[in-house]
Amino acid sequence: MNTNFSVRPDNFSSLMLFGLSLSHYALMYWANIVLARHLAMDAFDDYNVAISTVTLLSTLATLGLEKYALRLISLYIERENWPQLRGFWLFSLRTIMLFSVLLLGLFCLGLESILTLQKADFHIAIVIYAGFLPVIALCLFLTEVITVYGKQVQALALYRLFPPVVFLLLISGVQKFQLEVTAVSAVLCFGTAWCLTLILMLITVYAVRPIHLKSAKPDSKDWRWWLKKSLPLLISSVMMTILTSAGTIILEVLFPSQAVVGTYAVAMQTASLISLIGTSTNRYYLPMLVVLLERHDFIGIKTLLGKRMRLIIFFIAIFLGIIGIFGQEILSLFGPYFSQGYQALCICAVGAAFSSLFSDSPYYLQFMGRNRLVVSLMSMAALSMIALAFILGSRYGATGVALAYAMTTTLLFCCFKWQSRKHMRNLFLRTLD
Repeated sequence: MNTNFSVRPDNFSSLMLFGLSLSHYALMYWANIVLARHLAMDAFDDYNVAISTVTLLSTLATLGLEKYALRLISLYIERENWPQLRGFWLFSLRTIMLFSVLLLGLFCLGLESILTLQKADFHIAIVIYAGFLPVIALCLFLTEVITVYGKQVQALALYRLFPPVVFLLLISGVQKFQLEVTAVSAVLCFGTAWCLTLILMLITVYAVRPIHLKSAKPDSKDWRWWLKKSLPLLISSVMMTILTSAGTIILEVLFPSQAVVGTYAVAMQTASLISLIGTSTNRYYLPMLVVLLERHDFIGIKTLLGKRMRLIIFFIAIFLGIIGIFGQEILSLFGPYFSQGYQALCICAVGAAFSSLFSDSPYYLQFMGRNRLVVSLMSMAALSMIALAFILGSRYGATGVALAYAMTTTLLFCCFKWQSRKHMRNLFLRTLD
């Protein structure tokens, strides 16, 4: 047992992670307000569709290896298996890079073919931002690596804080030199921010990696096993991304270049604050959960999950209260029209609250080998969301798509929580016997 691996969460680190997530949210919110006020509505829609599209593609590009790293690297450190840890590191970097380039080529070819068939305008901003796909995918993987190396705060600072700060500085630079702020210049600024982030992440990984890893000879003989185990995590990540990002794309299909697209995007971004709290705390708690499961420390697991639950409930209560009271005023910061998305905002906030509260449950089930269950439930939820979004969105616009998201997300994560509690209880009883 590696006694250097800490499984004792402290409140200060948890609050630091939340503070970084909140800072990221505030900075990106500010950036979107600036863009909403300077871009034409169709250009603002292009920017949001570009972000949503590349978010979905970057989830695919990692092949689930970044999520699997939370489990596998934790176990390799716990067992002090340095050769396989280095092998996994090198294999993941090369695979993500190559697959990102392949995915980028297929996407650009497919997008051009679709637009040609529909005789639609070529949305160059989407293509330009997609060009940064390999960089963004590598950043996603490196964030989890730095996290498992025990530098949770540094990882989240690089992933959540640095890119929006650089993005805002670059946008301000464009305005200062009296250049036109367009969808293209916006995505170029964001892509540049990701490139600088990747450089800092690589420097950080080499600075904080375990000392034994430097001299270890890489062992990649289990690469097929790594891919096999990461693919269920990939599928579940893609399905989750569809739940959160597909609404903007669906509304663009239903109402091309209309204000309803930007309205929903703003409402969803506002509601996503609480989801950021869930993901940031998962990066802190999940490596500890993996090690406690390895040690069969069920009392420790109960204590760990209890601390996480109490922390998130506290933030959810504050968040929902603010949305209920000040939601319209918050949306009006983007412009007078956006306050019409208040209903969509409230509905999205409820769905996001449930996903954040129970977001550890699917990871627990997958860590315990219940991949088929997780993938099946997420796939059904994603397909249901898409179908409902087209039906309700065509009738009720942004509010209809918000309903589709909230209903499927709430039901999905309640099912995950019920299944994980049932599995943990049975596992504990079997261990006692």
